[in-house]
Amino acid sequence: MLHRFLVVGALVAGLAPHGGAAAAAGEDAGATTSFPLTTTLSGHNARLTDDFQGFSVESADFAHGFLTEERMSERLRTLGPGVIRLGGYSMDLVWPAFGRWADVPAPPQAIGGTVDQSDLDELKQLLDASGWKVTLGAPLKMIIDPSKIKNPARDPSPEVSLEQVVAEVKAAYDTLGDDLLAVELGNEYDNVTTLTGAEMWDTAKQYQAAIKAAVPRAGLKIVGPSPSGAKSSSRVDEFVTAGLADESVNPQQVLAELSSHWYPWSHCSGRTMTIQQLMSPETHLNTRVKLAGMRAVSARLHDTIPSTINESNSASCSGMPGVSNSYATSLWSLDYLLQAAQSGIDRFQFHTNTAAICGDFKPRDSADYPISYRYYGAFCATDQAALDTNQLSANPLYYGIWAFRQIPTGQFVDLDLPDTALDKIRAYAVMGRAGTLTAVLINIQDPAAADSTHDTVTLNLPSSYGQARAVTLQSAAPEGLASLDPTHITVGGQTITPAGTATGTPQPTTVPVDHRSSTITVAPGTAQIITFTH
Repeated sequence: MLHRFLVVGALVAGLAPHGGAAAAAGEDAGATTSFPLTTTLSGHNARLTDDFQGFSVESADFAHGFLTEERMSERLRTLGPGVIRLGGYSMDLVWPAFGRWADVPAPPQAIGGTVDQSDLDELKQLLDASGWKVTLGAPLKMIIDPSKIKNPARDPSPEVSLEQVVAEVKAAYDTLGDDLLAVELGNEYDNVTTLTGAEMWDTAKQYQAAIKAAVPRAGLKIVGPSPSGAKSSSRVDEFVTAGLADESVNPQQVLAELSSHWYPWSHCSGRTMTIQQLMSPETHLNTRVKLAGMRAVSARLHDTIPSTINESNSASCSGMPGVSNSYATSLWSLDYLLQAAQSGIDRFQFHTNTAAICGDFKPRDSADYPISYRYYGAFCATDQAALDTNQLSANPLYYGIWAFRQIPTGQFVDLDLPDTALDKIRAYAVMGRAGTLTAVLINIQDPAAADSTHDTVTLNLPSSYGQARAVTLQSAAPEGLASLDPTHITVGGQTITPAGTATGTPQPTTVPVDHRSSTITVAPGTAQIITFTH
């Protein structure tokens, strides 16, 4: 077992500069308080893969033809490989027009739109151009016993049969081939139905058997159970318990992913969230509980089925205005992605809109709500003219994801940052090829707050390094974490254009390293991704 040491210090005297400008790496920030930490690298640590992060997109966006190569390919390609999950609550509100339903008019309840072969053809072009893959959501509510629907009057769904679902899956596989990874069974069944975990398991078996009969050589399996974003993993555990007790089939024959949702906060039913709450240790620690619960359930299956958070963001019900679309989200999402990856789950997908005008939010009772703007979205158009020409501006969430994608793949090194430091800093490290080490240091304090401090981090390195270079995520906006203007955000001095491309490769700055030690100063409201090479 290899032991490593990290010393983390936070400035306790003096005020941080306002405006979000990052301090130069190695700058003397004054007196510090040190936290000596022992770190461990072993074969049991999780690995960071190059396709860990993806997006979750409403089925309604797919049905309305928003997933086109012209609109989405550059935005996806800029982030590297990933997986799009087509689903969300509108999974039950779309009309699949395939097979003998190809020419059947959609009923009035299909407010999510109609999915037909033209949508699949556009999706194929997008996947080919971007290198991404996809999972397809299948409706649930109208296929189960109607008495199991909690509230039939809320979001009434079109009458879609299992045979109709299978016709869509077959058409999707015929069009997309191996780029179609799996089929998700419904969305948050515990919110919309009274199905037990055992009943949901039986339904998953039913779907998988019907799909296998229609496309036997595809090997398609089910993503599920995708319960709502509660901190507890009890719903998934009940589902797995039923699968393990089933003597007719193994869970591995049915499931492609063991999926959960997670929103640490909510904007549903008038609830609110503040920037302070989003960035708080409470959010980080609640997420830790959620991730640990997921890993415990996955362990019951001996980790033979990938465990995923296939829908997540800052606050459910479209996010909290002024928070979910603030610069704070850039830092929070970078921290969240690293925390999730380090926990050992296999994939993570942020829920986002794909073709909305910034701020054009529709109420829940609007027919346009399924394709409405969401405050936690990764991108949006500044106005209708920009939307018509596929000019979507990157939001703070996108910049946090882009910063995450600057981290090389490798195996996580545990840093054991004490929970008492979570109100100031978050820290991670990944060991890459040839012994390179990438440390990510996030100062989550608000640069616009008078009591914010620099974090001075002294890394005692595992071996002698000759060079270190840092890419910085920061915002120059004077409002600090509360800034709603993403044009001030940069990653390594670069930005994302409305066309979805980067203005250039993020540029690193040199960080001083003295063989086995390096001291880095991280300004409030910034993150530094430092890679040490021999």
